[in-house]
Amino acid sequence: MSPHRRPVPLWYVLLAVVLSVLTVSGAGIWYTNHVARRQCTVLAAEVAVYRESPPTTQTGQHLALAKEQLLRELHC
Repeated sequence: MSPHRRPVPLWYVLLAVVLSVLTVSGAGIWYTNHVARRQCTVLAAEVAVYRESPPTTQTGQHLALAKEQLLRELHC
């Protein structure tokens, strides 16, 4: 250690760690909500298309029903 450098106080290091954790956590929560809103928008558009033009095949009807149920479960 240089003789001209003062040691960093422990509270300063702890404050930096706490602020870093809060920043990363907040950014993660914000990004998760952002992605969920985008997925809800896409899912709502798909369900609207299925309602406007219902599928004729059994597989298509099953898919439309599953997407509509997912939309309700996600509370979009």
